[in-house]
Amino acid sequence: MDTALAALAEPVLALAMRAAGEILRIYASDFAIHLKSDRTPVTAADLAAHAVLCEGLARLTPDIPVLSEESAPDEHPQRLSWPRLWLVDPLDGTREFVARSGEFSINIALVEDHLPVFGLILMPVSGAAYWAWRGGGAWKLVPGSTPVPIRCRALGSGPVRVAGSRRHTGHLLQTYLGYLGEHVYRGIGSALKACLIAEGEADVYPRFGPTSEWDTAASQILLEEAGGGLCDGARRPLRYNARHTLINPDFLAFGDAGHDWTRYLPRRSPPA
Repeated sequence: MDTALAALAEPVLALAMRAAGEILRIYASDFAIHLKSDRTPVTAADLAAHAVLCEGLARLTPDIPVLSEESAPDEHPQRLSWPRLWLVDPLDGTREFVARSGEFSINIALVEDHLPVFGLILMPVSGAAYWAWRGGGAWKLVPGSTPVPIRCRALGSGPVRVAGSRRHTGHLLQTYLGYLGEHVYRGIGSALKACLIAEGEADVYPRFGPTSEWDTAASQILLEEAGGGLCDGARRPLRYNARHTLINPDFLAFGDAGHDWTRYLPRRSPPA
């Protein structure tokens, strides 16, 4: 177990809880909604959490740069030369925040040599937190309790439990689900989909369509340490800060790593 990574859990959780406090303060108000240049929404909660997390991480690890969803596009032109960085989504699921569904999260990941080695996901409304580090397993904390280890479930008989987006569906997803066969679909927001898989409450999350690296890095290490994974259509784990774009390819997040979840991908013939 990497003790340096293990030592990050407590201070990063405390930092995420501070950011959650800012998010909830604004969530309880009559907040304004603005559109960024890519037509995605942003609120004062995104920006307040961004400020807390970037300042706090810079204090915690002064030698590791921070790249957040709310960073200015030209703020880090030299990022591809960084061997380590924090990838942060201060408010994953802004549309769920606007809809007041409660299904939004704070995502924080430490990336080394293009792979996530530590990740933490906090649900501000419920207060539930999930975290993992390389070689240290995956953990969940519910307010008022102590952290417990979590594990993906082995795929058994019965319908496959699919976690998916409420707002991003389409032909590719419907085709994948058709090839998958008997399943139960649960639409849910933000990184909570990966958290459900990591604790054995869902089996797979197929994602077709654009996401960004800060959306998935924390989920990837959480799933890997829980016994699952997050990969592209060629069964390769996603890599981070390795390309000029920060947009991910289509991916599959899954629990049972012994099952080939790519066999249902629409580009292939239906499985026998």
